[in-house]
Amino acid sequence: MKRILVPTDFSEEANNALLAAHSLASNTDSSILLLHIVEDPNAISFNTMGQSQYDSMENVYVLKLIEKTKEKLQTIIDDPKFADIDISYKVDIGNSYSSIIEHIASHETSLIIMGTTGVSGLEEILVGSVTDKIVRHASCPVITVKKCKDLSKVKNIVFATDLKEDQSQIIEDLKKLQKYYDAKLHIIKVYDSVWLKEEEVEERIKQFTLQEGITNFSTKVMRDPDEAAAIMEYAADLDADMIAMGSHDRHGLLHLLAGHISKDVVNHAHRPIWTKSIK
Repeated sequence: MKRILVPTDFSEEANNALLAAHSLASNTDSSILLLHIVEDPNAISFNTMGQSQYDSMENVYVLKLIEKTKEKLQTIIDDPKFADIDISYKVDIGNSYSSIIEHIASHETSLIIMGTTGVSGLEEILVGSVTDKIVRHASCPVITVKKCKDLSKVKNIVFATDLKEDQSQIIEDLKKLQKYYDAKLHIIKVYDSVWLKEEEVEERIKQFTLQEGITNFSTKVMRDPDEAAAIMEYAADLDADMIAMGSHDRHGLLHLLAGHISKDVVNHAHRPIWTKSIK
């Protein structure tokens, strides 16, 4: 692991993400980049020739905001509890999602740790959009946290899978996660079909684990129309340290059908969620 990117808006959830990142970085010799994005709507104003009419760096308000933001970030990284790790900060101006995606590519980011709130209804659609986009499109794994969690101590990971061929895209990263923690995987497949038999699904899991070379695991098959709820219930029953699952980089109807499960788990689970985008 090289660098952990931690986006921050200075909220309690973002602070929890930083503490979680610290617990992991201090055990992996990873560095942390703390990123704050100043959203400046005027920075995207263009004239009729397609040229920008506005330079955000000339705006006194934005300059003052950046100055204050840097002071807050410097105070955070100067905290003695972070003295044992390599931690730095960056302030960007622009769109939160675009800035985070750009930093993944330009700073050799191997992991993103983000704080997230538990919201529902219309608020979930509006507030959770950035996190949802990052989870679905990031080229590296993402861990979302709500509460303060020590990520150096993970022994039981619930892996929720649909057993489709595209799951192979995330298995190597998942096995690296399992190996680092020396953790046990608890593989769960939730299905909602009266035509399927539990024995058939169990056989599919067996073939899946053999094909992917997965070791040190248990399996669970559940029939439930609410897949996200079933996954979270199983994790709660085990008191699992983390839930792992693939997120789908899809659009339109395919996204609505395949992406809502990971989104629901990220938004509503009360334990860390590890996700990797499936292209």
